[in-house]
Amino acid sequence: MSKLLEVKNISKYYTHKDGWLPGRRICALEPLSFSLERGETLAIMGETGSGKSTIAKIIAGAEKPSSGELFINGQALDKMADQQRCRYVRMIFQDSLRSLNPQITVGKQLLEPLLFNHDGSLEDRKKRVFETLRKVGLLPEHYHFYPHMLSSGQQQRVCIARAIVLEPQIIVADEAFAALDPSIRAQIINLILDLQQDMGISFIFVTHSPEIVKHVSDKILIMHRGKMIEFGTTQALITDPQESLTATLLQADNNYKVPLHSTTKE
Repeated sequence: MSKLLEVKNISKYYTHKDGWLPGRRICALEPLSFSLERGETLAIMGETGSGKSTIAKIIAGAEKPSSGELFINGQALDKMADQQRCRYVRMIFQDSLRSLNPQITVGKQLLEPLLFNHDGSLEDRKKRVFETLRKVGLLPEHYHFYPHMLSSGQQQRVCIARAIVLEPQIIVADEAFAALDPSIRAQIINLILDLQQDMGISFIFVTHSPEIVKHVSDKILIMHRGKMIEFGTTQALITDPQESLTATLLQADNNYKVPLHSTTKE
């Protein structure tokens, strides 16, 4: 497999101002490096405030790193225009309904990314949207729906459709399935596995669920207080974790037992 994503010594610091006093520098993310191969899935785990969402936002372009570089296919991400970058990396957010515009139809929201990233006619773009709706298990009629007319599972499918409509190489999902019913969550995870197989997309999941991690990830990155404390293959970290926190995070979640595809990653 060819190396798709390279993260080299990225860090994130914030300056906290308290009235007239000088700003205090706060470290949200200590320098860390890792890579992701084409078609792989990386799970990022850690306690609340560990820095895992900061990593996701930096990769997706929602935040800039204080230091370090990111490369996709050997190209530096910070040298790319936003238009080019969003063709490579897309993001799925935690709250599907809040991330959709309630006043705009599903079809128009899926057409929007194509306006600046697709050279075809309006009919060509609409055809791409209908095709994408089908890929995520929705109907052509949903093109004309508003978000509030959809179930939570359908809203999440629209968010996935918006993420894949530009046929990106990486999708970052930040706790995107935490609020879903277990049965719906299983359907969405299975959809993600199918899309990965069909489209060759690499996924980065920020999640608390060891069950999701065990079913979909090839690699796991463990964060603690802004520092990467362990990184390796899923099999290695499950069978021989080097850190006690890793073992704790990967313990079976008895509240989340759902029928996922039998294509559990080895």
